[in-house]
Amino acid sequence: MTSERVQLIKVRQWLAEWERVQWREGLERPKENFYVGSISLEKLRKLAGVTTRDVSQRGDPDSIQGYQRMHEENRSKKINRFVHFGYPLSTSQNLVPSQHEHLINPGWLPNAIIVNVIPSGSQRVKGGRNAVVPKDLEVSIGEDQYGSHLNIPSESEIDKLQKSGSVFVEPIEIIDGQHRLFASDYGEKFGNDYQVPIVVFDNLSLGWQAYLFWTINVEPKKINASLAFDLYPELRRQEWLEQSETIKIYQEHRSQEMAEALWSHPQSPWKGRIELHGRRKRGHVSNAAFIRSLNSSFIKKWNRGERVGGLFGSIPNSDGSSTKVIPWKRSQQAAFLIQVWRSISKSVNKSQAEWKLAISRSAQGQLLDDFSPAFSGENTLLATDQGVRAVHNIFNAIFQDIPEKLDLMSWYAGDALLEKPTEESIDYALKSFQNMGKANEIIEQISEAIVNGFDWRLSSAPGLGDKEKKVQSAYKGSGGYSLMMKELLKVLGSDENVDSMIQDAANDVAATLIKS
Repeated sequence: MTSERVQLIKVRQWLAEWERVQWREGLERPKENFYVGSISLEKLRKLAGVTTRDVSQRGDPDSIQGYQRMHEENRSKKINRFVHFGYPLSTSQNLVPSQHEHLINPGWLPNAIIVNVIPSGSQRVKGGRNAVVPKDLEVSIGEDQYGSHLNIPSESEIDKLQKSGSVFVEPIEIIDGQHRLFASDYGEKFGNDYQVPIVVFDNLSLGWQAYLFWTINVEPKKINASLAFDLYPELRRQEWLEQSETIKIYQEHRSQEMAEALWSHPQSPWKGRIELHGRRKRGHVSNAAFIRSLNSSFIKKWNRGERVGGLFGSIPNSDGSSTKVIPWKRSQQAAFLIQVWRSISKSVNKSQAEWKLAISRSAQGQLLDDFSPAFSGENTLLATDQGVRAVHNIFNAIFQDIPEKLDLMSWYAGDALLEKPTEESIDYALKSFQNMGKANEIIEQISEAIVNGFDWRLSSAPGLGDKEKKVQSAYKGSGGYSLMMKELLKVLGSDENVDSMIQDAANDVAATLIKS
């Protein structure tokens, strides 16, 4: 295999105080050096981040996506124009450069792109699938009498592998600077004479990459913290963030976004039924209650020793000693919640359970907000703070317990998912989630089981006897949350109509809750 060399300068940064760092899984002891060099932006583009493909493919959820962090195409287009024509033409799209040559200036990019060298054979998730860095694309750092250098494969080797159509991971990953890297995708190429400075780390773990990204972009307040958690999902489980208010602020902000998406999206059963301004209406739930329920379920951070983590935050590995994250974007998270509540509503409509029929009879068959009164009426727990938290807790508990069996990591909807959970991006995510057959099946089974196997009537619902009122009254107040959760886990653990993996997950979580 032919290769090329890029000269590097070794930079040693290490202090005696750092020896006191408590190295741990995902944040193992890094190497004591990094390197500085320069490389053609076009050449770096081939080695890093994405497989070369037509830009239009990025809207196709089935195409192989070469990068998973959020990418803003307009930003890269603007950088491309800036490189070629400088400022002010970069911000004046309506001006034709050939007609305004007096405004052309150099488009310098003096800030370094920060990259990480991935050893050959290393695995990454690419487009929702596992892939590795091939030996033929190996990049390594070497030393000789002339100093340090980066060994990179020739462009012909890169082109040959890319044209083969095989799925592989590029040997260099971008820690910071992806919009500069992708700029040549959206206009004229730059040629090999246009080089950019690079800072090179060698086999830096994803945990340390997340930490480095945070200290470069978030701590100096260059971008908001919520966006950083999307760019680097690893941040959702980092212990070094626990001592600051950032993780709490992020969780509350994310919960607020999810509540607003449920309140506003046309396909959400909660459209218009979440009270954002403190008003109280029977059959509606307060915005604060939704935020609290999401914080305590889907968006919570797993703590050591717990069984239940947050599906959108961090969840325990099977050994219970470490965590993982599912890198869904905000649009995907909102779509998942909408899908859950659509399934609950559908199950209520189909149900012939006595509690549902009793509420329907008392409401004389009238629909409320286009839904069954057993789902959105004034006599159902499903339209209360307690019911919302119960639904969120039960779905989070089951799904975070069996993510591998449901192949949740494979739900990758591509960068057509926009930065914010807009109606358009959530529509796209809902459509792509229909390809997650097993996950949809489990949502439906859980919905039908808890709707038919649990009495969702309020204690004040008409027709309840004294014994039934006493049982339903127990779900009031803060103590009712855990009681309802345990009862729903019993329902799922004993329902023979649900998949055995649901039963096992429910029993596992219930056993842990009883111990605690």
